[in-house]
Amino acid sequence: MICIPITETSPAEALRAVERSALVADAIELRMDVIRNGDLPRLMDAARRVSDSVKIIVTCRRKEESLTPASGGIDIQRKEMTKAARMNLFRQAVLLGADFVDMELAWGERAIRQLKSYCLARKSRTRVIVSWHDVSKTPSLAALKRIFSDCAQTGADVIKIVPYARCAGDNLKVMQLIDYAKKQHRDIIAMCMGESGKVSRALAPLWGSYLGFAILPGGKRSAPGQLTLSAMRQLTGLLQDSSPEAQEAPLSEGAQSYVLLGNPVRHSLSPLMHNTALQAMHINGNYSAFCVTDIAAALTGIRGMNIRGASVTIPFKTAVMEYLDDIEPDAIAMGAVNTIVNQAGRLVGYNTDWGGLTRSLKEQTDIAGKTFAILGAGGTARAAAFGIQKEGGRPIIVNRSEARGKALASRLNCPFHPLSAVAGIRADGLINATSVGMYPHGDQSPVDAAILAHFPVVADVIYNPVKTRLLRDAGAKGCKIISGLEMFVQQGAAQIKIWTGKEAPLVLMRKVVMKELNKRET
Repeated sequence: MICIPITETSPAEALRAVERSALVADAIELRMDVIRNGDLPRLMDAARRVSDSVKIIVTCRRKEESLTPASGGIDIQRKEMTKAARMNLFRQAVLLGADFVDMELAWGERAIRQLKSYCLARKSRTRVIVSWHDVSKTPSLAALKRIFSDCAQTGADVIKIVPYARCAGDNLKVMQLIDYAKKQHRDIIAMCMGESGKVSRALAPLWGSYLGFAILPGGKRSAPGQLTLSAMRQLTGLLQDSSPEAQEAPLSEGAQSYVLLGNPVRHSLSPLMHNTALQAMHINGNYSAFCVTDIAAALTGIRGMNIRGASVTIPFKTAVMEYLDDIEPDAIAMGAVNTIVNQAGRLVGYNTDWGGLTRSLKEQTDIAGKTFAILGAGGTARAAAFGIQKEGGRPIIVNRSEARGKALASRLNCPFHPLSAVAGIRADGLINATSVGMYPHGDQSPVDAAILAHFPVVADVIYNPVKTRLLRDAGAKGCKIISGLEMFVQQGAAQIKIWTGKEAPLVLMRKVVMKELNKRET
């Protein structure tokens, strides 16, 4: 669940915020220490009128557990309520049917149990959240576990622990605390405040935190580092749609994170190849694959979660460019990006596809002075045509969609033919730069087998399976065939060099990918 805190100071503004938030959020938190002269019955009634499913949390923080404006807290003059007044407020919330009341651990076990007894006596379904905040730091994991135990001792229905992150490693302590709570079969809300705590806000709900906190666009943050509701949902959606490799990626302190963005990615071997390479290079890092539908949201996640670098695959190699801060000249020239580097929030795009392809081709045939027909008009086709031109060859664009094909041919100043006319083309080589024939559709081919005799060399950028239907047909016609495996490994090694500045173990990468592909095909 995602909760929106209501932190507007005037009753009228708070009422409007409740009505807006209840429409879109799973829960709202009424910060009665912030809303001046807040009318709790009116606020709760407004929420219920908008949505009968939105959960309502009522809380009233002490000054000690609230950040100052200089630290990113709410810029207001609080009127500190007495303990008796706050207890009366919580009892009112119970009578009004609030889903939760949030009491701080500092109230003490006796007061918390009194409120629990009050709920029980009235057969109320209101649950008690016992919370603890540290607005200056994140204690050790051992200390957090002790705090968790103190909260549990009070009889809390839900435990909330929110420290302030001073470095990225503090997020790890909170994630480990969530794991600890899950093993105790206890509901916990846990995350880190602060700019360095953003990653925990995105990860915590997926890790098992009972709920996360976000704000509406233009809304007031109740703590620094809070994401907007749309960004929060985009990030959690990105992570929920991740491949098994992403879900199982280890979270380790100080690790460098790299991701693959595409759709589909479930059968990608990039995580296997890159993680093997990073381990062999003794780099504390992990690489995960994410299936995304919104590339803009994915890049928001890369910035917010401080992901060091990303691979970009079908269908986003061209679309991603408008969201980057800078693009390397070769990638601009070919109009496609397959590699991103995060330089402290500044995203720079590169393309390693063309180099991987040309190195693979040159191992089997000359490129200079020869003509190659390229199937496709997407990012990979752009990279193939660019690389062939750079090596002195002549590309021909062949595509099902004439508009896209002609646009690419015009950009590169080379000929275009519709796919329906491919039988009339004669060239030194044919390169499939489409996804036709990719696993699990290995029985498909982008062209009829009969025309393959017109091309002495046939290459496929697809590496899974190693021998696509196109390559099998081409081999039967006596053509020299080139699998996408070598291009895949070469471009991946180039990515690692860009991200880390170090040479990647090319032989090991090739070996581990081939081994896995052979296993899948048997």
